[in-house]
Amino acid sequence: MSAAPHPVARGLLVWMQTNGPRLQALMAQEAARADDLSPAGDAAVRAQLRFVADALAANAGPGRAEALAGFRDRLPSALDGAAERVGELSELLGEATALEVGLQFADASPDDPGLVAMLARRVRVDAWMRLFLERYDAAQPDRPPAAPAALAWMAEHQTHLADTIFAMDRRAKQHELERGGPDAIADVETVNRIGQATMLQSHVRFLVEALARAL
Repeated sequence: MSAAPHPVARGLLVWMQTNGPRLQALMAQEAARADDLSPAGDAAVRAQLRFVADALAANAGPGRAEALAGFRDRLPSALDGAAERVGELSELLGEATALEVGLQFADASPDDPGLVAMLARRVRVDAWMRLFLERYDAAQPDRPPAAPAALAWMAEHQTHLADTIFAMDRRAKQHELERGGPDAIADVETVNRIGQATMLQSHVRFLVEALARAL
C-alpha cells in the first residue's frame, strides 16, 4: 500500500530540513551525557524525537501553540525517566519486529550477529517512538488521542517504511562513494554507520508521516 505525502507531514519535514543546526545542537546535548554515541543509539534517538517536538511546536496551528510548546519543553525530562517504559515496549515489540524483518531478510541466518544487532536497534527505536506518542497524548488530555491512529497507519505501511530505509541507505552510500571514491564503503564499520543512521532517519520520517495523519 503506497503512502502518499500528507500536507501536514510535508510542512513538518520541510521545517526539519531547513533547521539542521537545531538538530545538531540537540545531538550535542544528548551526546554530552551519553555513553553510547552510535548513530542509532538512545542519545541519537532522543535528539531526533526532541527535534520532532520542536517541529510540531514551530508549526502549531491556532489554539495549539501553547500545548505543543509545553510538550516540547517537558519532553527532555519525560525521556529521562523513560528507561523502564522503553524496556517494556521493547519486549512487547521484539517478536513482531523479528517477524517483519525476517520477511524482508528471509535468506539471512537468524544467528547472524549483524541481523541480531539490527533487530535490536529497530526494536529500540520503535519503542522510543511509541513512548513519544504516549507522551504526546498525555500532554494534550483535552484532545482525542493520536497514538491509536498513528500506530494503525504505521502497521499498514511497513512496506513504505522498508522502501524508505532502502532508498535513504542507497542515497547515503552513493554520496559516500562520490565523496570518497570506490573504496569509501568497503569496510564494515562504514556500512554499519550508514545503515544505523538511515534506519533512524527513516523511522523519524515515518513517525512524522503517521502523526500528521492522526492530528
